[in-house]
Amino acid sequence: MKTILTTFNAKYIHTSLALRWLYVANKDRFDISFKEYTIKEQVGKVARELLDSDSDVIGISVYIWNVEQTRELISLLKAEKPELIIILGGPEVMYEPDFFLHNWNIDYVIGGEGEFVLGELLTAIEAGDADEIKGVSSRGHISKVIVQADLEKLASLPSPYMLEEDREDMKNRMVYFETSRGCPYQCQYCLSSLEKGVRYYPKEYILENLGYMIDNGAKQIKFLDRTFNLNKEHTHTVFDFLIKNYRPKLSCQFEVYADLLKDETIDYLNTNLSKKFFRFEIGIQSTYEPTNIAVRRRQDFPLLARNVKKIMDGGKIDLHLDLIAGLPYETLERFIKSFNDVFSLGAKEVQLGFLKMLRGTNLRKQAAQYGYKYDEQAPYEIECNADISSQELDRIHEAEHALEKFWNSGRFPRTMNELFGIYYQGRYFELFDEIGQYYKAQ
Repeated sequence: MKTILTTFNAKYIHTSLALRWLYVANKDRFDISFKEYTIKEQVGKVARELLDSDSDVIGISVYIWNVEQTRELISLLKAEKPELIIILGGPEVMYEPDFFLHNWNIDYVIGGEGEFVLGELLTAIEAGDADEIKGVSSRGHISKVIVQADLEKLASLPSPYMLEEDREDMKNRMVYFETSRGCPYQCQYCLSSLEKGVRYYPKEYILENLGYMIDNGAKQIKFLDRTFNLNKEHTHTVFDFLIKNYRPKLSCQFEVYADLLKDETIDYLNTNLSKKFFRFEIGIQSTYEPTNIAVRRRQDFPLLARNVKKIMDGGKIDLHLDLIAGLPYETLERFIKSFNDVFSLGAKEVQLGFLKMLRGTNLRKQAAQYGYKYDEQAPYEIECNADISSQELDRIHEAEHALEKFWNSGRFPRTMNELFGIYYQGRYFELFDEIGQYYKAQ
């Protein structure tokens, strides 16, 4: 029984770690391979290529960015080959398997980390009895279980980071790397809030794979850990190894919780890092405490701001600060305050996102409580809520375009410094808003 695993990545430079894990966990027992595409490719061409592989089973990883392409692909595959068995996995489908099983022409949905579950399912399909496998849903059986894989067992498998077919491309694409799984926080708009506990890969496994990537020319390593700096010993082990094995033209990106950073860690990094080696993505989202309480996000903004400033003063680490427009209780006026609070920290990039009502999240379940209206099609972006109108969100969108062009692009530093230093002191959003409204009018 021939199986092929596939997905649509957002860009060519991205790689799917999920497909590689599924592959290495099952390649010694099954006739299995994987093939990646991008969302810009013609879906009909992708379908033809997959059908020409003469596979019996196709497994597809589904994410918020590739929902529509995946649905179209499935329709084309099943129209030509109805007997083809299609298995879905990924964050977009795992929390609402019944919706996809009853609305898409698919056979199974795997809920959670499917490395070992996929093997169980393939064995059961071959035996003609695939009912009631833990974590697997079908039309006749909806599983509520979200499976977690044993990381020690995963670490004993051939490494998904050392595949021979990836060696040459490593210097041209982003490498996604995980040292842990899970998240300790309960932010109600985030799928990570549904995971219980944080689990770590063995130290030796982490360092061996990092060494391989450094030695083989990786240029960008993005750590997938939800809160990389949660465990101090773990954090320093990885930081120490990377600093000791520094290689020019390599950059590493981490998601960190700035409240947890200690002075000794910041001082150590500011002293020992080479410039542009590390990039920290710090989610702030809002500085309004009633909003943070509503979405169960713990944050000490004065402490966070102090730590961010200290990192900025060191001049070694590029910072990317995140904000979300449309959270509960945040009016336009209060959002502007959050934006200006965050922008005043002076980070190289301020990422302004708009709230998405992701499937499975508690905030989506509580939408009526906060008066949310949102697009029923992925990516499920909100249209308005009880505190902010669609017109006001449109205005923030226009400001966000100006933010991207004039600040995040890094192309207008002298102009921006002049404007913020003299004419718009403390009124950062107001400048981007005025530019956005001017562009819209013109």
